[in-house]
Amino acid sequence: MNVAAAARELGVSPRRVRALVAAGRVSAHKVGGRWEVTGLGQGARQRRPLSQRSRAILAQALQTRSLRGLTGQDRARTAARIRQLRTCDDAPQLLVDWWAGSAPGPTGLAANLVEHALAGNRGYVTQTLARRPREYLRRREDLADVVATERTIRGLTRRQLAESAGVRVEDVRAVERAQPVATPATRRVLRAVGVEPTALPDMVAS
Repeated sequence: MNVAAAARELGVSPRRVRALVAAGRVSAHKVGGRWEVTGLGQGARQRRPLSQRSRAILAQALQTRSLRGLTGQDRARTAARIRQLRTCDDAPQLLVDWWAGSAPGPTGLAANLVEHALAGNRGYVTQTLARRPREYLRRREDLADVVATERTIRGLTRRQLAESAGVRVEDVRAVERAQPVATPATRRVLRAVGVEPTALPDMVAS
């Protein structure tokens, strides 16, 4: 695998992978001037803890199930971390590594997940992260936030989401801008991002 793939597997940056290669903790050799990673050593599996700020941002996003208010690198990195938690083979260990082996605080979803991970309750952590969210989306602004958040976490462009949902890209754009969209198209978009609505806005285009 290349450096980028190894970074995703380990949950670190490509720069960190190169440092691990230099330290002999990751096996690799040069192919055409680039590193080809051939083995992820046991010692490389330990991820570096997140900064206090990054933990706080991630904990808030997990608690609210939203990336609202985040922009730029904060939004992209938080979305990528949530995606990694949902898809990696060992989410409990990833949480423990990110929180440096200690619970983040007395309350909140992140605290609950890390505490269960530390206690060895792997099934609980995995099931909680994989649970399909049910959302009350009576306000268009809430609908817009949920769709934009889930699309970003899944790493999809608006066009990719539209193709997956079988709707027009204009429909996805309108949903994310809190504009009226026909209810069937809205439901298809929500289904494509794995969200089950318990309510939708009353005023939608026909």
